[in-house]
Amino acid sequence: MKGLSYLWRIFKYSFRYKRIWFFAIIFMILATLADVITPYVARFIINGLIKAKQTGRVEIFLENLWLYSLLILTISGFGGFAGFGRRYYTQYVSQLTIFNIRNDLYRKLHELSYGFFEKIDTGQIISRATSDIDRVRRFLGFGLTGLLSSILTFSSVFMILFSLNVELTLFSLSITPIIFIITYLYAKKSRPLVMESRQLVGEIASNSREGILGIRVIKAYNLENFSYNNFLKINLKRYNIELNVAKLRAYTWPLLTLIVSLISVFVYWYGGLKVMQTPLNYSGKTFELGDLVAFTVYLGMLVWPIVRLGFITVMSQYAIIAAERFFEIIDMEPEVKEKPNAIKLKKVEGYIKFENVVFGYDSSKPILKNLNLEIKPGERVAIVGPTGSGKSTLIKLIPRFYDPIKGRILVDGIDLRDIKIRSLRKHIGLVHQDIFLFPGTIKDNIAYGKPNASMDEIIAAAKAAGIHDFIISLPKGYNTIIGERGIRLSGGQKQRVAIARALLINPKIIILDDSTSYLDAETERVIGDALKKLFKDRTVIIITQRPSTVRLADRIVVLSDGRVVEEGTHEELLKKRGLYAKLYMSWFKEGGE
Repeated sequence: MKGLSYLWRIFKYSFRYKRIWFFAIIFMILATLADVITPYVARFIINGLIKAKQTGRVEIFLENLWLYSLLILTISGFGGFAGFGRRYYTQYVSQLTIFNIRNDLYRKLHELSYGFFEKIDTGQIISRATSDIDRVRRFLGFGLTGLLSSILTFSSVFMILFSLNVELTLFSLSITPIIFIITYLYAKKSRPLVMESRQLVGEIASNSREGILGIRVIKAYNLENFSYNNFLKINLKRYNIELNVAKLRAYTWPLLTLIVSLISVFVYWYGGLKVMQTPLNYSGKTFELGDLVAFTVYLGMLVWPIVRLGFITVMSQYAIIAAERFFEIIDMEPEVKEKPNAIKLKKVEGYIKFENVVFGYDSSKPILKNLNLEIKPGERVAIVGPTGSGKSTLIKLIPRFYDPIKGRILVDGIDLRDIKIRSLRKHIGLVHQDIFLFPGTIKDNIAYGKPNASMDEIIAAAKAAGIHDFIISLPKGYNTIIGERGIRLSGGQKQRVAIARALLINPKIIILDDSTSYLDAETERVIGDALKKLFKDRTVIIITQRPSTVRLADRIVVLSDGRVVEEGTHEELLKKRGLYAKLYMSWFKEGGE
Protein backbone atom coordinates (compact mmCIF):
# COMPACT_ATOMS: atom_id res chain seq x y z
CA MET A 1 0.00 0.00 0.00
CA LYS A 2 2.88 2.33 0.72
CA GLY A 3 4.14 1.85 -2.83
CA LEU A 4 0.71 2.75 -4.23
CA SER A 5 0.75 5.94 -2.16
CA TYR A 6 3.93 7.02 -3.94
CA LEU A 7 2.32 6.32 -7.33
CA TRP A 8 -0.72 8.32 -6.28
CA ARG A 9 1.49 11.26 -5.32
CA ILE A 10 3.13 11.13 -8.76
CA PHE A 11 -0.27 11.09 -10.42
CA LYS A 12 -1.42 14.01 -8.26
CA TYR A 13 1.42 16.05 -9.75
CA SER A 14 0.40 15.07 -13.29
CA PHE A 15 -3.34 15.51 -12.71
CA ARG A 16 -2.73 19.24 -12.36
CA TYR A 17 -2.75 19.18 -16.16
CA LYS A 18 -6.17 17.61 -16.77
CA ARG A 19 -6.61 19.25 -20.16
CA ILE A 20 -3.37 17.77 -21.47
CA TRP A 21 -4.32 14.38 -20.05
CA PHE A 22 -7.69 14.69 -21.80
CA PHE A 23 -6.04 15.10 -25.21
CA ALA A 24 -3.53 12.33 -24.47
CA ILE A 25 -6.34 9.90 -23.59
CA ILE A 26 -8.53 10.90 -26.58
CA PHE A 27 -5.62 10.34 -28.98
CA MET A 28 -4.80 7.07 -27.21
CA ILE A 29 -8.38 5.84 -27.72
CA LEU A 30 -8.36 6.84 -31.39
CA ALA A 31 -4.97 5.18 -32.01
CA THR A 32 -6.10 1.99 -30.27
CA LEU A 33 -9.36 1.83 -32.28
CA ALA A 34 -7.44 2.33 -35.51
CA ASP A 35 -5.18 -0.62 -34.61
CA VAL A 36 -8.18 -2.77 -33.73
CA ILE A 37 -10.20 -1.97 -36.87
CA THR A 38 -7.42 -2.72 -39.38
CA PRO A 39 -7.42 -6.56 -39.05
CA TYR A 40 -11.22 -6.56 -39.32
CA VAL A 41 -11.04 -4.70 -42.63
CA ALA A 42 -8.38 -7.18 -43.82
CA ARG A 43 -10.74 -10.03 -42.86
CA PHE A 44 -13.51 -8.45 -44.93
CA ILE A 45 -11.21 -8.10 -47.97
CA ILE A 46 -9.90 -11.68 -47.81
CA ASN A 47 -13.35 -13.20 -47.37
CA GLY A 48 -14.71 -10.96 -50.12
CA LEU A 49 -11.98 -12.06 -52.52
CA ILE A 50 -12.66 -15.76 -51.87
CA LYS A 51 -16.41 -15.32 -52.34
CA ALA A 52 -15.81 -13.33 -55.53
CA LYS A 53 -13.68 -16.18 -56.87
CA GLN A 54 -16.35 -18.74 -55.97
CA THR A 55 -19.09 -16.68 -57.66
CA GLY A 56 -17.01 -15.64 -60.65
CA ARG A 57 -16.97 -11.94 -59.75
CA VAL A 58 -13.22 -11.54 -59.32
CA GLU A 59 -12.92 -8.77 -61.90
CA ILE A 60 -15.62 -6.71 -60.22
CA PHE A 61 -13.95 -7.22 -56.87
CA LEU A 62 -10.55 -6.21 -58.23
CA GLU A 63 -12.04 -3.07 -59.76
CA ASN A 64 -13.18 -2.04 -56.26
CA LEU A 65 -9.98 -3.20 -54.54
CA TRP A 66 -8.51 0.31 -54.63
CA LEU A 67 -11.34 1.46 -52.41
CA TYR A 68 -10.42 -1.16 -49.82
CA SER A 69 -6.74 -0.20 -50.15
CA LEU A 70 -7.65 3.45 -49.70
CA LEU A 71 -9.69 2.56 -46.62
CA ILE A 72 -6.74 0.71 -45.04
CA LEU A 73 -4.38 3.59 -45.89
CA THR A 74 -6.84 6.07 -44.39
CA ILE A 75 -7.16 4.05 -41.20
CA SER A 76 -3.37 3.64 -41.01
CA GLY A 77 -2.81 7.36 -41.59
CA PHE A 78 -5.43 8.25 -39.02
CA GLY A 79 -3.83 5.78 -36.58
CA GLY A 80 -0.41 7.31 -37.20
CA PHE A 81 -1.76 10.82 -36.55
CA ALA A 82 -3.53 9.66 -33.39
CA GLY A 83 -0.35 7.84 -32.28
CA PHE A 84 1.65 11.04 -32.74
CA GLY A 85 -0.90 12.97 -30.66
CA ARG A 86 -0.85 10.32 -27.94
CA ARG A 87 2.95 10.31 -27.71
CA TYR A 88 3.22 14.11 -27.86
CA TYR A 89 0.66 14.85 -25.16
CA THR A 90 1.84 11.99 -22.97
CA GLN A 91 5.40 13.26 -23.09
CA TYR A 92 4.11 16.81 -22.62
CA VAL A 93 2.37 15.96 -19.34
CA SER A 94 5.18 13.69 -18.13
CA GLN A 95 7.79 16.41 -18.72
CA LEU A 96 5.64 18.98 -16.91
CA THR A 97 5.17 16.58 -14.00
CA ILE A 98 8.88 15.89 -13.69
CA PHE A 99 9.62 19.60 -14.06
CA ASN A 100 7.51 20.31 -10.95
CA ILE A 101 8.85 17.36 -8.96
CA ARG A 102 12.42 18.37 -9.72
CA ASN A 103 11.69 21.97 -8.70
CA ASP A 104 10.09 20.83 -5.44
CA LEU A 105 13.05 18.59 -4.68
CA TYR A 106 15.57 21.33 -5.38
CA ARG A 107 13.59 23.82 -3.27
CA LYS A 108 13.41 21.31 -0.41
CA LEU A 109 17.17 20.75 -0.57
CA HIS A 110 17.64 24.47 0.06
CA GLU A 111 15.11 24.44 2.88
CA LEU A 112 16.75 21.56 4.73
CA SER A 113 19.16 22.32 7.53
CA TYR A 114 22.93 22.32 7.31
CA GLY A 115 23.11 19.04 9.18
CA PHE A 116 21.29 17.12 6.45
CA PHE A 117 24.15 17.66 4.01
CA GLU A 118 26.69 16.45 6.55
CA LYS A 119 24.78 13.18 6.99
CA ILE A 120 23.88 12.16 3.44
CA ASP A 121 26.29 11.41 0.63
CA THR A 122 26.35 13.96 -2.19
CA GLY A 123 26.23 11.22 -4.83
CA GLN A 124 22.96 9.92 -3.37
CA ILE A 125 21.40 13.38 -3.60
CA ILE A 126 22.52 13.79 -7.21
CA SER A 127 21.24 10.30 -8.10
CA ARG A 128 17.81 11.02 -6.62
CA ALA A 129 17.56 14.40 -8.33
CA THR A 130 18.54 13.04 -11.75
CA SER A 131 18.28 9.34 -12.60
CA ASP A 132 15.50 8.53 -10.09
CA ILE A 133 13.32 11.36 -11.32
CA ASP A 134 14.05 10.41 -14.93
CA ARG A 135 12.90 6.84 -14.22
CA VAL A 136 9.56 8.22 -13.03
CA ARG A 137 9.34 10.29 -16.21
CA ARG A 138 9.73 7.15 -18.32
CA PHE A 139 6.96 5.48 -16.35
CA LEU A 140 4.61 8.44 -16.81
CA GLY A 141 5.44 8.62 -20.51
CA PHE A 142 4.42 4.99 -21.01
CA GLY A 143 2.73 3.61 -17.93
CA LEU A 144 -0.63 5.33 -17.53
CA THR A 145 -1.61 5.61 -21.20
CA GLY A 146 -0.10 2.17 -21.76
CA LEU A 147 -2.32 0.78 -19.02
CA LEU A 148 -5.46 2.39 -20.47
CA SER A 149 -4.51 1.35 -23.99
CA SER A 150 -3.94 -2.25 -22.85
CA ILE A 151 -7.34 -2.39 -21.13
CA LEU A 152 -9.13 -0.88 -24.14
CA THR A 153 -7.31 -3.14 -26.60
CA PHE A 154 -7.92 -6.26 -24.54
CA SER A 155 -11.65 -5.59 -24.05
CA SER A 156 -12.37 -4.63 -27.68
CA VAL A 157 -10.30 -7.49 -29.12
CA PHE A 158 -11.92 -9.90 -26.67
CA MET A 159 -15.38 -9.03 -28.01
CA ILE A 160 -14.24 -9.33 -31.64
CA LEU A 161 -12.64 -12.72 -31.01
CA PHE A 162 -15.82 -14.01 -29.41
CA SER A 163 -17.73 -12.88 -32.47
CA LEU A 164 -15.32 -14.79 -34.72
CA ASN A 165 -15.06 -18.09 -32.83
CA VAL A 166 -16.06 -18.88 -29.25
CA GLU A 167 -14.06 -22.11 -28.89
CA LEU A 168 -10.75 -20.63 -30.03
CA THR A 169 -11.32 -17.52 -27.90
CA LEU A 170 -11.94 -19.50 -24.72
CA PHE A 171 -8.87 -21.66 -25.35
CA SER A 172 -6.72 -18.60 -26.04
CA LEU A 173 -7.88 -16.98 -22.80
CA SER A 174 -6.68 -20.01 -20.85
CA ILE A 175 -3.09 -18.73 -21.07
CA THR A 176 -3.79 -15.35 -19.45
CA PRO A 177 -3.37 -16.61 -15.84
CA ILE A 178 -0.02 -18.14 -16.82
CA ILE A 179 1.15 -14.85 -18.29
CA PHE A 180 0.02 -12.94 -15.20
CA ILE A 181 1.86 -15.36 -12.91
CA ILE A 182 5.08 -15.13 -14.93
CA THR A 183 5.05 -11.33 -14.99
CA TYR A 184 4.21 -11.19 -11.26
CA LEU A 185 7.15 -13.45 -10.37
CA TYR A 186 9.43 -11.35 -12.54
CA ALA A 187 8.35 -8.15 -10.77
CA LYS A 188 8.74 -9.75 -7.34
CA LYS A 189 12.27 -11.01 -8.00
CA SER A 190 13.48 -7.89 -9.79
CA ARG A 191 12.30 -5.36 -7.16
CA PRO A 192 15.06 -5.94 -4.53
CA LEU A 193 17.68 -6.01 -7.27
CA VAL A 194 16.45 -2.69 -8.65
CA MET A 195 16.44 -1.12 -5.16
CA GLU A 196 20.06 -2.10 -4.61
CA SER A 197 20.98 -0.94 -8.10
CA ARG A 198 19.50 2.52 -7.46
CA GLN A 199 21.53 2.77 -4.25
CA LEU A 200 24.69 1.86 -6.14
CA VAL A 201 24.00 4.51 -8.79
CA GLY A 202 24.37 7.11 -6.04
CA GLU A 203 27.56 5.48 -4.76
CA ILE A 204 29.04 5.46 -8.28
CA ALA A 205 28.15 9.15 -8.71
CA SER A 206 29.71 10.00 -5.35
CA ASN A 207 32.85 7.96 -6.02
CA SER A 208 33.25 9.54 -9.45
CA ARG A 209 32.84 13.03 -8.01
CA GLU A 210 35.43 12.40 -5.30
CA GLY A 211 37.84 10.93 -7.84
CA ILE A 212 37.57 14.00 -10.06
CA LEU A 213 37.63 16.68 -7.35
CA GLY A 214 40.42 14.89 -5.47
CA ILE A 215 42.58 14.18 -8.51
CA ARG A 216 45.42 16.36 -7.20
CA VAL A 217 45.70 14.40 -3.98
CA ILE A 218 45.28 11.09 -5.80
CA LYS A 219 48.14 11.85 -8.18
CA ALA A 220 50.34 13.42 -5.49
CA TYR A 221 50.20 10.24 -3.38
CA ASN A 222 50.25 7.75 -6.30
CA LEU A 223 46.78 6.53 -5.37
CA GLU A 224 45.49 6.05 -8.93
CA ASN A 225 45.27 2.26 -8.55
CA PHE A 226 43.72 2.53 -5.08
CA SER A 227 41.09 4.98 -6.34
CA TYR A 228 40.42 2.83 -9.40
CA ASN A 229 40.01 -0.32 -7.32
CA ASN A 230 37.51 1.38 -5.01
CA PHE A 231 35.48 2.47 -8.02
CA LEU A 232 35.85 -0.98 -9.59
CA LYS A 233 34.31 -2.69 -6.53
CA ILE A 234 31.18 -0.55 -6.65
CA ASN A 235 30.90 -0.69 -10.43
CA LEU A 236 31.39 -4.48 -10.44
CA LYS A 237 28.67 -4.88 -7.82
CA ARG A 238 26.21 -2.91 -9.93
CA TYR A 239 27.31 -4.81 -13.04
CA ASN A 240 26.47 -8.12 -11.34
CA ILE A 241 23.07 -6.83 -10.19
CA GLU A 242 22.19 -5.53 -13.65
CA LEU A 243 23.37 -8.84 -15.12
CA ASN A 244 21.00 -10.69 -12.78
CA VAL A 245 18.14 -8.43 -13.88
CA ALA A 246 19.08 -9.10 -17.49
CA LYS A 247 19.00 -12.85 -16.80
CA LEU A 248 15.51 -12.52 -15.37
CA ARG A 249 14.43 -10.72 -18.53
CA ALA A 250 16.18 -13.32 -20.67
CA TYR A 251 14.22 -16.08 -18.94
CA THR A 252 10.88 -14.28 -18.80
CA TRP A 253 10.23 -12.71 -22.19
CA PRO A 254 11.26 -15.72 -24.35
CA LEU A 255 9.06 -17.87 -22.13
CA LEU A 256 6.12 -15.57 -22.75
CA THR A 257 6.87 -15.58 -26.47
CA LEU A 258 6.97 -19.39 -26.44
CA ILE A 259 3.57 -19.59 -24.75
CA VAL A 260 2.06 -17.19 -27.28
CA SER A 261 3.68 -19.14 -30.14
CA LEU A 262 2.23 -22.44 -28.88
CA ILE A 263 -1.23 -20.93 -28.73
CA SER A 264 -0.74 -19.49 -32.22
CA VAL A 265 0.25 -22.93 -33.55
CA PHE A 266 -2.93 -24.42 -32.07
CA VAL A 267 -5.03 -21.63 -33.57
CA TYR A 268 -3.51 -22.18 -37.00
CA TRP A 269 -4.06 -25.94 -36.75
CA TYR A 270 -7.55 -25.95 -35.30
CA GLY A 271 -8.65 -22.86 -37.20
CA GLY A 272 -7.26 -24.31 -40.41
CA LEU A 273 -9.37 -27.43 -39.91
CA LYS A 274 -12.41 -25.26 -39.35
CA VAL A 275 -11.74 -23.37 -42.57
CA MET A 276 -11.19 -26.59 -44.56
CA GLN A 277 -14.35 -28.20 -43.20
CA THR A 278 -16.33 -24.94 -43.14
CA PRO A 279 -18.65 -26.23 -40.43
CA LEU A 280 -21.19 -24.03 -38.70
CA ASN A 281 -20.20 -22.92 -35.23
CA TYR A 282 -22.52 -22.39 -32.27
CA SER A 283 -23.82 -19.10 -33.55
CA GLY A 284 -24.53 -20.44 -36.99
CA LYS A 285 -21.69 -18.53 -38.67
CA THR A 286 -19.03 -20.02 -40.93
CA PHE A 287 -15.33 -19.71 -40.07
CA GLU A 288 -13.56 -18.55 -43.23
CA LEU A 289 -9.94 -17.92 -44.20
CA GLY A 290 -10.26 -14.20 -43.55
CA ASP A 291 -11.61 -14.99 -40.08
CA LEU A 292 -8.58 -17.17 -39.38
CA VAL A 293 -6.13 -14.48 -40.51
CA ALA A 294 -7.92 -11.84 -38.45
CA PHE A 295 -8.14 -14.20 -35.46
CA THR A 296 -4.37 -14.84 -35.43
CA VAL A 297 -3.66 -11.10 -35.67
CA TYR A 298 -6.16 -10.38 -32.90
CA LEU A 299 -4.65 -13.17 -30.80
CA GLY A 300 -1.38 -11.23 -30.64
CA MET A 301 -3.34 -8.08 -29.88
CA LEU A 302 -5.07 -9.96 -27.05
CA VAL A 303 -1.97 -11.48 -25.51
CA TRP A 304 0.48 -8.60 -25.78
CA PRO A 305 -1.65 -6.17 -23.75
CA ILE A 306 -1.29 -8.72 -20.94
CA VAL A 307 2.47 -8.84 -21.53
CA ARG A 308 2.50 -5.05 -21.68
CA LEU A 309 0.76 -5.01 -18.33
CA GLY A 310 3.69 -7.06 -17.07
CA PHE A 311 6.07 -4.43 -18.42
CA ILE A 312 4.00 -1.68 -16.82
CA THR A 313 3.97 -3.59 -13.52
CA VAL A 314 7.77 -3.79 -13.58
CA MET A 315 8.06 -0.12 -14.60
CA SER A 316 5.71 0.85 -11.78
CA GLN A 317 7.93 -1.06 -9.34
CA TYR A 318 10.96 0.85 -10.62
CA ALA A 319 9.02 4.13 -10.41
CA ILE A 320 7.90 3.38 -6.85
CA ILE A 321 11.48 2.68 -5.77
CA ALA A 322 12.69 5.89 -7.43
CA ALA A 323 9.79 7.95 -6.04
CA GLU A 324 10.39 6.59 -2.55
CA ARG A 325 13.97 7.87 -2.71
CA PHE A 326 13.23 11.45 -3.78
CA PHE A 327 9.96 11.80 -1.84
CA GLU A 328 11.97 10.83 1.24
CA ILE A 329 13.85 14.11 0.80
CA ILE A 330 10.77 16.15 -0.14
CA ASP A 331 8.99 14.91 3.00
CA MET A 332 11.87 15.74 5.33
CA GLU A 333 11.44 18.44 7.90
CA PRO A 334 14.39 20.78 8.51
CA GLU A 335 16.04 20.30 11.88
CA VAL A 336 16.28 24.07 12.27
CA LYS A 337 12.78 25.50 11.94
CA GLU A 338 11.64 29.07 11.81
CA LYS A 339 8.87 30.15 14.19
CA PRO A 340 5.71 31.50 12.55
CA ASN A 341 6.04 34.72 14.56
CA ALA A 342 9.82 35.11 14.08
CA ILE A 343 10.96 38.71 13.82
CA LYS A 344 13.07 40.41 11.19
CA LEU A 345 16.31 42.04 12.27
CA LYS A 346 16.62 45.63 11.12
CA LYS A 347 19.51 47.39 12.78
CA VAL A 348 22.15 45.06 14.25
CA GLU A 349 24.72 46.11 16.81
CA GLY A 350 26.57 42.77 16.82
CA TYR A 351 26.26 41.78 20.48
CA ILE A 352 26.53 37.97 20.76
CA LYS A 353 25.97 35.91 23.89
CA PHE A 354 26.14 32.15 24.55
CA GLU A 355 24.22 31.11 27.67
CA ASN A 356 24.90 27.59 29.03
CA VAL A 357 25.01 26.19 25.50
CA VAL A 358 25.14 22.42 25.11
CA PHE A 359 25.47 21.00 21.61
CA GLY A 360 26.63 17.86 19.83
CA TYR A 361 25.92 16.35 16.41
CA ASP A 362 25.00 13.26 18.40
CA SER A 363 22.91 14.41 21.35
CA SER A 364 24.44 11.70 23.55
CA LYS A 365 27.95 13.03 22.84
CA PRO A 366 27.97 16.82 23.38
CA ILE A 367 30.87 18.82 21.95
CA LEU A 368 30.01 22.14 23.62
CA LYS A 369 29.30 21.68 27.32
CA ASN A 370 27.53 24.48 29.20
CA LEU A 371 29.50 27.03 27.21
CA ASN A 372 29.16 30.66 28.24
CA LEU A 373 30.64 33.40 26.08
CA GLU A 374 29.93 37.08 25.57
CA ILE A 375 31.13 39.08 22.56
CA LYS A 376 30.49 42.82 22.67
CA PRO A 377 29.49 44.93 19.65
CA GLY A 378 32.51 45.88 17.55
CA GLU A 379 34.78 43.49 19.45
CA ARG A 380 37.29 41.30 17.61
CA VAL A 381 37.52 37.90 19.25
CA ALA A 382 39.86 35.05 18.28
CA ILE A 383 38.70 31.53 19.18
CA VAL A 384 41.57 29.10 19.61
CA GLY A 385 41.99 25.66 21.05
CA PRO A 386 43.26 22.15 20.33
CA THR A 387 41.67 19.93 17.69
CA GLY A 388 38.21 18.79 18.76
CA SER A 389 37.74 21.57 21.29
CA GLY A 390 34.59 22.85 19.52
CA LYS A 391 35.84 25.94 17.66
CA SER A 392 34.22 25.23 14.29
CA THR A 393 31.12 23.85 15.97
CA LEU A 394 30.69 27.07 17.93
CA ILE A 395 30.66 29.30 14.85
CA LYS A 396 28.15 27.02 13.07
CA LEU A 397 25.63 27.89 15.77
CA ILE A 398 25.81 31.65 15.20
CA PRO A 399 24.24 31.63 11.68
CA ARG A 400 21.86 28.99 13.09
CA PHE A 401 23.06 26.10 10.97
CA TYR A 402 22.23 24.10 14.10
CA ASP A 403 20.25 24.80 17.26
CA PRO A 404 21.68 24.13 20.72
CA ILE A 405 20.44 21.06 22.57
CA LYS A 406 20.28 23.17 25.71
CA GLY A 407 20.85 26.83 26.49
CA ARG A 408 20.47 29.67 24.02
CA ILE A 409 22.39 32.06 21.79
CA LEU A 410 21.42 35.71 21.55
CA VAL A 411 22.15 38.48 19.08
CA ASP A 412 21.47 41.95 20.48
CA GLY A 413 19.56 40.28 23.32
CA ILE A 414 17.24 38.31 21.01
CA ASP A 415 17.23 34.49 20.98
CA LEU A 416 18.28 33.26 17.53
CA ARG A 417 15.21 31.00 17.48
CA ASP A 418 13.01 34.12 17.54
CA ILE A 419 14.67 35.66 14.47
CA LYS A 420 13.89 34.99 10.80
CA ILE A 421 16.73 32.86 9.48
CA ARG A 422 17.27 34.85 6.27
CA SER A 423 17.24 38.09 8.26
CA LEU A 424 19.88 36.73 10.65
CA ARG A 425 22.24 35.43 7.96
CA LYS A 426 21.93 38.66 5.99
CA HIS A 427 23.96 40.37 8.73
CA ILE A 428 26.67 37.66 8.96
CA GLY A 429 29.66 37.39 6.64
CA LEU A 430 31.15 33.89 6.86
CA VAL A 431 34.40 32.78 5.26
CA HIS A 432 35.06 29.05 5.60
CA GLN A 433 38.41 27.34 5.66
CA ASP A 434 37.22 24.99 2.90
CA ILE A 435 36.47 27.60 0.25
CA PHE A 436 33.74 26.84 -2.27
CA LEU A 437 33.66 28.88 -5.45
CA PHE A 438 31.18 28.46 -8.28
CA PRO A 439 32.38 27.69 -11.83
CA GLY A 440 31.51 31.15 -13.16
CA THR A 441 33.46 34.38 -13.36
CA ILE A 442 35.42 36.05 -10.56
CA LYS A 443 32.91 38.89 -10.67
CA ASP A 444 29.95 36.52 -10.20
CA ASN A 445 31.64 34.78 -7.28
CA ILE A 446 32.39 38.00 -5.44
CA ALA A 447 28.84 39.27 -6.04
CA TYR A 448 27.19 35.97 -5.12
CA GLY A 449 25.83 37.29 -1.83
CA LYS A 450 24.68 40.53 -3.47
CA PRO A 451 23.82 39.86 -7.14
CA ASN A 452 22.72 43.46 -7.76
CA ALA A 453 26.04 44.94 -6.55
CA SER A 454 27.61 47.61 -8.71
CA MET A 455 31.02 47.14 -10.29
CA ASP A 456 32.45 49.79 -7.99
CA GLU A 457 31.25 47.83 -4.94
CA ILE A 458 32.75 44.61 -6.30
CA ILE A 459 36.10 46.29 -6.97
CA ALA A 460 36.11 47.89 -3.51
CA ALA A 461 35.54 44.50 -1.88
CA ALA A 462 38.28 42.93 -4.03
CA LYS A 463 40.72 45.67 -3.06
CA ALA A 464 39.90 45.21 0.59
CA ALA A 465 40.62 41.50 0.25
CA GLY A 466 43.91 42.14 -1.56
CA ILE A 467 42.85 40.37 -4.78
CA HIS A 468 42.12 43.32 -7.11
CA ASP A 469 45.65 43.64 -8.55
CA PHE A 470 45.74 39.95 -9.39
CA ILE A 471 42.31 40.09 -11.06
CA ILE A 472 43.11 43.04 -13.34
CA SER A 473 46.34 41.28 -14.39
CA LEU A 474 44.25 38.53 -15.99
CA PRO A 475 43.37 38.87 -19.72
CA LYS A 476 39.63 39.01 -19.00
CA GLY A 477 39.91 40.63 -15.57
CA TYR A 478 36.78 40.25 -13.47
CA ASN A 479 35.12 38.25 -16.28
CA THR A 480 37.68 35.44 -15.99
CA ILE A 481 36.10 31.98 -15.71
CA ILE A 482 37.63 30.24 -12.68
CA GLY A 483 36.44 26.67 -13.35
CA GLU A 484 34.78 24.19 -11.01
CA ARG A 485 35.47 25.03 -7.35
CA GLY A 486 37.87 27.73 -8.56
CA ILE A 487 40.36 25.15 -9.83
CA ARG A 488 42.26 27.79 -11.83
CA LEU A 489 43.07 29.78 -8.70
CA SER A 490 45.59 29.06 -5.99
CA GLY A 491 44.49 28.38 -2.42
CA GLY A 492 45.33 31.91 -1.32
CA GLN A 493 43.58 33.46 -4.30
CA LYS A 494 40.43 31.47 -3.61
CA GLN A 495 40.42 32.59 0.01
CA ARG A 496 40.80 36.24 -0.98
CA VAL A 497 37.87 35.94 -3.40
CA ALA A 498 35.83 34.39 -0.59
CA ILE A 499 36.80 37.20 1.78
CA ALA A 500 35.77 39.74 -0.86
CA ARG A 501 32.44 37.93 -1.22
CA ALA A 502 31.82 38.20 2.52
CA LEU A 503 32.85 41.85 2.70
CA LEU A 504 30.62 42.87 -0.20
CA ILE A 505 27.41 42.27 1.78
CA ASN A 506 28.71 44.71 4.42
CA PRO A 507 27.85 42.45 7.37
CA LYS A 508 27.71 43.62 10.95
CA ILE A 509 29.12 40.27 12.11
CA ILE A 510 32.12 38.71 10.38
CA ILE A 511 33.25 35.13 10.98
CA LEU A 512 36.61 33.98 9.62
CA ASP A 513 36.98 30.21 9.96
CA ASP A 514 40.75 29.79 9.61
CA SER A 515 40.37 31.77 6.40
CA THR A 516 44.01 32.93 6.20
CA SER A 517 45.51 29.46 6.46
CA TYR A 518 46.58 29.35 2.78
CA LEU A 519 47.99 32.86 2.59
CA ASP A 520 51.66 33.64 2.52
CA ALA A 521 53.05 36.08 5.08
CA GLU A 522 53.12 39.08 2.73
CA THR A 523 49.57 38.51 1.44
CA GLU A 524 48.33 37.97 4.98
CA ARG A 525 49.93 41.25 6.01
CA VAL A 526 48.18 43.11 3.14
CA ILE A 527 44.82 41.54 4.01
CA GLY A 528 45.45 42.12 7.70
CA ASP A 529 45.97 45.85 7.18
CA ALA A 530 42.77 46.05 5.12
CA LEU A 531 40.80 43.97 7.60
CA LYS A 532 41.81 46.21 10.51
CA LYS A 533 40.06 49.09 8.78
CA LEU A 534 37.04 47.05 7.72
CA PHE A 535 36.67 45.49 11.18
CA LYS A 536 35.87 48.89 12.60
CA ASP A 537 32.39 48.95 14.20
CA ARG A 538 31.88 45.27 13.30
CA THR A 539 31.81 42.24 15.55
CA VAL A 540 34.50 39.83 14.34
CA ILE A 541 35.04 36.20 15.29
CA ILE A 542 38.27 34.62 14.07
CA ILE A 543 39.09 30.91 14.16
CA THR A 544 42.79 30.57 13.50
CA GLN A 545 46.03 28.81 14.30
CA ARG A 546 48.32 31.54 13.01
CA PRO A 547 49.90 33.86 15.59
CA SER A 548 49.83 36.87 13.25
CA THR A 549 46.08 36.46 12.72
CA VAL A 550 45.48 36.05 16.45
CA ARG A 551 47.05 39.46 16.99
CA LEU A 552 44.23 41.06 14.96
CA ALA A 553 41.90 40.26 17.86
CA ASP A 554 41.11 42.44 20.85
CA ARG A 555 40.48 39.36 22.96
CA ILE A 556 41.39 35.69 22.72
CA VAL A 557 39.06 32.93 23.92
CA VAL A 558 40.61 29.51 24.51
CA LEU A 559 38.40 26.43 24.23
CA SER A 560 39.15 22.98 25.58
CA ASP A 561 36.74 20.05 25.66
CA GLY A 562 33.82 22.29 24.71
CA ARG A 563 34.36 24.85 27.45
CA VAL A 564 35.99 28.28 27.74
CA VAL A 565 39.12 27.73 29.82
CA GLU A 566 40.99 31.01 29.24
CA GLU A 567 40.23 34.56 28.09
CA GLY A 568 42.35 37.66 27.64
CA THR A 569 44.70 39.53 25.36
CA HIS A 570 47.66 37.88 23.68
CA GLU A 571 50.10 39.27 26.25
CA GLU A 572 47.91 38.38 29.24
CA LEU A 573 47.50 34.78 28.14
CA LEU A 574 51.20 34.31 27.44
CA LYS A 575 51.96 35.46 30.99
CA LYS A 576 49.55 32.86 32.41
CA ARG A 577 51.64 30.09 30.80
CA GLY A 578 48.46 28.07 30.37
CA LEU A 579 46.91 26.27 27.40
CA TYR A 580 47.17 29.29 25.10
CA ALA A 581 50.89 29.64 25.72
CA LYS A 582 51.38 25.96 24.85
CA LEU A 583 49.31 26.32 21.67
CA TYR A 584 51.19 29.46 20.68
CA MET A 585 54.56 27.76 21.02
CA SER A 586 53.33 24.71 19.07
CA TRP A 587 52.31 26.96 16.18
CA PHE A 588 55.87 28.21 15.91
CA LYS A 589 57.26 24.66 16.05
CA GLU A 590 54.89 23.64 13.24
CA GLY A 591 56.10 26.55 11.15
CA GLY A 592 53.12 28.79 11.74
CA GLU A 593 55.24 31.93 11.79
